[in-house]
Amino acid sequence: MAQPTDSNIESVTQHWTADLTTRSGTPVKIRPVNRTDRALIEDFFEHASTDDLRFRFLTSLRHLDEPKIEALCAIDPPTRISFLAFCEGQLAAIGTLAGDKDRNKAEIALCTRPEWKRHGVSWVVFDHIIRFARAHHYQEIISIEKTDNRAALQMEREMGFELSLEDDDGGEMIASKPTVLG
Repeated sequence: MAQPTDSNIESVTQHWTADLTTRSGTPVKIRPVNRTDRALIEDFFEHASTDDLRFRFLTSLRHLDEPKIEALCAIDPPTRISFLAFCEGQLAAIGTLAGDKDRNKAEIALCTRPEWKRHGVSWVVFDHIIRFARAHHYQEIISIEKTDNRAALQMEREMGFELSLEDDDGGEMIASKPTVLG
């Protein structure tokens, strides 16, 4: 697989940086991650709750290890990209898309700081990543959620995702949506 070029990354950064507003009127600046964001991402997750870490990484964690931090900082558009969302100058949310090279399926994972929940930030970031997936011709978007992550499951329902059990023990659900349905 070819390495992403600086010009390709710069083009994606320019095209996919946006100043958006939530339904509640909260301004959100979204941009793709860059190589200098490592400390910002580490700090974000150092202040995440145990539940937020569990919901984002689908396992119990206290701290992010080096491979997880590296994966969040990696950018290889269109198959791997993280978006950072800022509210009032603070990193409020991190959303990641990981897609297959054939562009059949892209998975979205999201984490929002507690103080920015219930402001529509998660919705705006999720929608931005969905638009990125559509623009890059992915056929289906999925998100895997813990069954007790009610806020995420409700948001995905409202966005038109279908929910089904992911595993036999009932601990995870998969939200899926074909990109052609809007």
